[in-house]
Order: sequence, then C-alpha cells, then structure tokens
Amino acid sequence: MDFSMKKGSFRSFGAFRRRRGCEFTVVARGQGGLSVIFYNKSSGKKIKEIRVDDTYRVGRVYSVYFPELDAAELSYRLCDSDGEYLDPYAPVIVGREKWNDVSRKKNDYFVAGGIGDTVADYSEKMVSIAPEDMVIYKLHVRGFTEQAQLPASIRGNYRGVVRRLPYLKSLGVTSVLLMPVYDFEEIRYNTYKVTEPGDKFGEVTSEPFGVNYWGYGDASYFAPKASYFPGNPQKGMDALSNAVHRAGMELLMEFSFSSEKVIDNPRFIADILVWWHLRYRVDGFHLIGEGIPVEYLLKHPMLSNVKIFYDHIDERRLYKEDHKRFFYYNDDFIYPLRRLQNHMDGSVAELANQMRRQGKEFGFVNYAAEKTGFTLLDAYSYGEKHNEANGEDNRDGSNYNCSSNHGIEGKTTSRNVMHNRITCVRSALACVFMSQGVPLITEGDEALNSAGGNNNPYGQDNATGWAQFSNRKDVKNLERFVEDLAAFRKSHRAIRTKSPMKQTDYLNYGLPDLSYHDTEPWIMGIGPEKKGLGTMYIGYYAGEGEEDVMVLINFYYDDRTYALPYIGDDRNWYLVANTGDDAFLEEPLLCDRGYVSVPGGTVSILAGRVTDELS
Repeated sequence: MDFSMKKGSFRSFGAFRRRRGCEFTVVARGQGGLSVIFYNKSSGKKIKEIRVDDTYRVGRVYSVYFPELDAAELSYRLCDSDGEYLDPYAPVIVGREKWNDVSRKKNDYFVAGGIGDTVADYSEKMVSIAPEDMVIYKLHVRGFTEQAQLPASIRGNYRGVVRRLPYLKSLGVTSVLLMPVYDFEEIRYNTYKVTEPGDKFGEVTSEPFGVNYWGYGDASYFAPKASYFPGNPQKGMDALSNAVHRAGMELLMEFSFSSEKVIDNPRFIADILVWWHLRYRVDGFHLIGEGIPVEYLLKHPMLSNVKIFYDHIDERRLYKEDHKRFFYYNDDFIYPLRRLQNHMDGSVAELANQMRRQGKEFGFVNYAAEKTGFTLLDAYSYGEKHNEANGEDNRDGSNYNCSSNHGIEGKTTSRNVMHNRITCVRSALACVFMSQGVPLITEGDEALNSAGGNNNPYGQDNATGWAQFSNRKDVKNLERFVEDLAAFRKSHRAIRTKSPMKQTDYLNYGLPDLSYHDTEPWIMGIGPEKKGLGTMYIGYYAGEGEEDVMVLINFYYDDRTYALPYIGDDRNWYLVANTGDDAFLEEPLLCDRGYVSVPGGTVSILAGRVTDELS
C-alpha cells in the first residue's frame, strides 16, 4: 500500500474517502504528538503505524491526506504517549458488526475506526412537523422488530423498522424517536489493570456478564451502529432516514451523555448533533444526561432548525425564537395521572395543570409510560417491581411507580381484571392525547406490551425487553382506539394550540378558551378529595368553525354526572368516546339535557358541534 502523505483540508473530523484516497482529521488528546495505526479490516491484523509530525497540525488537530491509499480494507486507531485509542470522531466502527458477539472476548473486544463517506443519498427531503401537530413514537430498533412477525433477516435491524413504518403512520405518528442507534458497546464486561514484565501496565478483560440493551452511556457517537445497519452502516442509516421522510414523518434520535469529559465539552456535543443533522438528515434530538449545555446548542447557528428535547432547563435562560423547538421531556405528567387513577391521593388540579401546560417559546412532551419504568399495561398490573432477572436482587429501578395490580399481581385469566386494566390504559392514553403538550407513545404500549413487571429492563435483550405485538382482538381494538385518539386530536385544533391558553374570553366570544367544570357548570372545586374534572376547550380560539371539545375525567369508583356548559343555540354536545368501551362510537351520541353520566374510572370525550351536521 502507498502511505505517501499530504497536508489535509481540516474540513471534517474523522476519516473519509477523498477522491482516490482518504483523509484523516483527528484531535490529539495532548500535545505530545500523534500516530495513526492501520489495521486490516477483516482480520484485525496491524499493517502499519504512521507518525504524523507537526507539519500536519493546527493546535491539537491533525489533518493528513493519503492520495493513493485504498480505504476498502482498512481500519484505524490513534496513538499518543498515553497509548492507543479509538478516534471519537470515527464515522464507522469496525469490529461490532454482529450484535452481542461474545466471541470477541478472545480479542479483548477490540474495535477500530472505519473510513466513511461524507456524501449521503438525499433522495428524500427533510420533514418539518409543527410542534402542535406532533405525535411521537419512541422505539428500540431490536425491541420494535424482534416480536413483530417479521422475516428473520429484517428482525433486529433497521430494515424491520422500515417495514413497519406504515403501521406507525396508521397510528397517527408524525415523529419517530429512535433509542440509541449510534455505535455503542452492548457487551458488558470489566477491564482490569495488570502488571506486565518490565513493570509495565497492561489490561485484561473479563468474561461478558450481560448486555447493555438500551445503549445508554458514552459511545462512538458519530457512527451508525454496525449491527443495526448490516453491510454498510452509513448507507443503511441513509436508507432509514429516507424511508421515514418518505412516509412524511420526522426522524428524532436519542443521545445519552454520561461522562464529565463529554458533557463539559459543548463543542464536541454540538459537532455530534450537527453531523447527524447534516449527514443523515435527523430532525431532532432527545438528550439524556446531567448538565448538558442545552443553551449553547440552542444558540448554535447550524442547529437553528433542529428540535431539542431535554428533561430540565430554566425557562428564563432559553434561547428565544419565533419557531418553538425546545421541549421539556420528563416524567411530570405520569405521576399526577397514576396517583389519581390508582387512588393514591392524587390531585385533580395537578393533573389539570399538566394537561394544559404549554409554553410560548417552548413545548412539553406528555406520556403515560416510558422505557425507564413500567410499561403502560404493567402500571395497572403490578403493585411492585419485579426486576430479579436484572441480577441486582431487585434493588435497581424506581420504587416510586404509583402502580396498582387491580387485585392480582401480574398475569391473570380474570376477564373483569383485564377489562379494568385495559380501561386504565385507554384512559391514560386519552389524557395524553387530549392534553396541550406533544403526545408520546412508547413502543408496544398501544399493543398491551408487558415486561412482566420489570421496570428497568436495560439489559433484557429478550421477550421481557422486546415490545410484544399480536393479532389478539384486545390488542387490535386498542391499536384502533389509539388511531382514533390521534385522528380526533388532529381534527380538533382547540386541544393543540400553538400558544398557552389564557383561561379568559380575550376574543370577546362569550366563552373563555379553556375552562373547568364539575357536577355544576363553571364550578371546578379543588379539594384534595376530588377525583374528577371536566375540561372545556372552545374551538373558536383555534379558528372560526372549529369544534369545541369537552374532556370529562372520572377517576372515582362510581359513576358521576357532569354538567355540560351552554355553547350556543346552534351547537350541542355529542359523546364521541368513553374509555370504558373498546372503540370510539360509530355515530356520536347527542347529549341534549345539559348533563352526561361518566362511568367510574373512565374518561369521556365530547365534541361541541353544529346540530344540523348530524341531524
């Protein structure tokens, strides 16, 4: 091979094909010089070590071009005075092409960087979904496809996700959120320092002892995960991005940052997000980790159209823009909802505040269950966590779940118990979709997925951690119910306004945009004993001709009669759905007496519309 060198362009960090050769632009860990070590990509055999002198350096950045070097069979690592290391900017990772390949132990789990391509297949344009129109579906590439009745060749990789995009589209999903698909080490093992001859220190690796199934933690952030994108990871990621955009949906990604070395480097994190946004057309990022420099990222000029999701930031310090693109993503919605549903002294006022929360320059994501907790069905099937399979003596995972088993812990053959549990699932989803914030569904929750009471299946690469899908009647009914919730939300702009509601009649319409009611109209009451509430959204504030919406929550045990406020001589209230039933009504039911009864433990959805439309 010809290793003759020229000075590089310093254009893109990492290693990339340029014309007939390849270029390396890398960051040294210190000031003591740098070498590039080349390996055979197939055998892992070391080929050559090239010392890069100061001729090719600016600060700690080295850029070198090898005009005659064929990159097809090469991988690389970097080396300085502290030893060999993996380039954190490597666009491809070589060595983890097979998921959970424990035979890698014989090579001490060795991985190297691969030479990538900067040019992508941009056959599809990016998709921009307005915040008020979004419905997010969070999935794990393996978990979403392993039990979805797919051919073996496309289970556990991006091709299975592509195959199932029509299913997501049918649910009403607008935005697909991927758990980590950058290249992380899924095999869990320990590294030990040992003393070698000559008083030198070396490292040995332990036997594998589990799987980092979710992929959270520091990783090779610039490279698509080789085992998720078999063959050519970059082209596979291009294909997935194009497929999502072709379906008219956004592509969102999760990034987990845990080490201080990464979090304290805003430039590095920005480089990661810019790379995925430009190279793979990713539309937004959910960031996980304490102390991430979100303010810096929001001000970055190359991320000005990118959506950022994070668990907390002082709203007074948010970067103000006309286009709302920052979203709070946290558990604040879950617990008021579950405490009310499961009769744990929940506050209906707190739930009402969560359902109406909306910012002028920022948004909120609402969900009734997330990966880091019980599945939605398990929240009503288990009174306590069952994480024994995780190997931590059931000490891991949250002890604060506000869950209920409805009289039987776990699986049951009781039709009555299952009816109550599924009613709770429908009620929770109705509260999510009838709220002002962006609804999020976690994979399988719309299909009665259960993790057997494991509320922290981070290492369960099996039926416990995978989402379960089936053709059972109750599953299909729930999926259709979610479709109808999403369709109702889409067709009723009053429950998804761009700006926060003011709870006043600021347009002199005669009715406020948002109001609360109970057994009598216009009287809410906020006593701690209250388990029910009527929320009225007036359509006029979303546009002339828009229907009004009434959401009646009854988390008492018994049926409750709610007052229906007067909305005009030409309009009446129609019952569209009640979560005690497994489907929306085929024909909405006219409520013509000013009151409606809501069964205990359910939510009713009503539309205020012109009477002639259904007469």
